[in-house]
Amino acid sequence: MMNKISRFKLALEFDGRRYSGWQKQQDARTIQGALLYAAQELYGEHVDVQGNGRTDSGVHAVRFIAHLEAATDDTPQQIEKKMNNLLPHDINILMVQKAGSRFHARHNCIGRSYLYQLAKRRTAFCKGYVWQADGLLNVGTMQKAATLLEGMHDFTSFTDRQVVKKKSPHVMINRVQIVETEDLVLVRIIGSHFLWKMVRRIVGVLTAIGKEQLVAGDLQRYLQESVNLSRYTAPAQGLFFERAFYNQEEMDNFLAASLTLSYFF
Repeated sequence: MMNKISRFKLALEFDGRRYSGWQKQQDARTIQGALLYAAQELYGEHVDVQGNGRTDSGVHAVRFIAHLEAATDDTPQQIEKKMNNLLPHDINILMVQKAGSRFHARHNCIGRSYLYQLAKRRTAFCKGYVWQADGLLNVGTMQKAATLLEGMHDFTSFTDRQVVKKKSPHVMINRVQIVETEDLVLVRIIGSHFLWKMVRRIVGVLTAIGKEQLVAGDLQRYLQESVNLSRYTAPAQGLFFERAFYNQEEMDNFLAASLTLSYFF
């Protein structure tokens, strides 16, 4: 007799360097594909794994949320241990919780946070987790320009044309935080959702402003006109998915916190 189908909430971390993003693909290694393979090995073919969104190829995550649907009597702790035993070394499940049948990792998510790491110096150890931006950055200029991004805007210029044919280019940006440490410039962007390559192009434009190759007025124009910004796409290795938010209090607490954290540096 088949066990009753149950749904579980998963929090996971992953190093994205070997993967073509989150979404399962027939001819590429992906995070969702690896999770589905492990779940099918444990619980049969009739399983489902859905994430809180998609990530670009090569992007990392420190607390990505997904849900697993499977016919099993295993406890959350057993699922976590068994799945981790089957997953590759660069994907790790941090937590498993029993979830209601209506919980959906993407549909119930009200906001997401990304962090980008710009290295101010050459590094021998963390090349896979930072973008070494050549030249000095005027962080104050970047911070002033970043305020233009907050609110609801049309981000057509910050994604590829085929994306806006399928979905609205309008995105609510709740906060853009930029801080400087001894070795890094950290850019955190919190919003309702993000379009393909959007965060990386925002970072690329802000970096060009910090280098005085662009000015804040250029950024304002890109939000009002459709411009090809592909040349400003920052490399994937410096980008980390940080958090998915499922209620306003959770997001507000995160928005109120200072940006002091960096990863692997």
